Amino acid sequence: MIDWDSLLLAPVESVFGQSANYYSADGHYAALLNGVFDEAVTDVDVMDGVPVTTKRPCYGFRVSQLPVTAQQGDTLLIPAAPGAPLADTTYVVREVRVDGHGWCLLLLNLAP
Repeated sequence: MIDWDSLLLAPVESVFGQSANYYSADGHYAALLNGVFDEAVTDVDVMDGVPVTTKRPCYGFRVSQLPVTAQQGDTLLIPAAPGAPLADTTYVVREVRVDGHGWCLLLLNLAP
């Protein structure tokens, strides 16, 4: 059997990892994660060929890092990089996708 966690997921995390603080929906701190954040940009044709660009942020991490089960409504705080002009950003988990090999992808919305 393939050890996905040590052969693939851990190396991906070590190269592309970005820390994030994960909080359950009730506001309790759950874990400090190291995962892959992406502000996936998508072009969508709304109507009549008018293109609209939208961001669909997501965060992937190893399931073994989180001591609770990720759920819709939980929050993720991504700290700003040191010296970066941007502030910390908080997202709300809109959807949780687990791939069966130990990787979890959180589809995110910007928190109000």
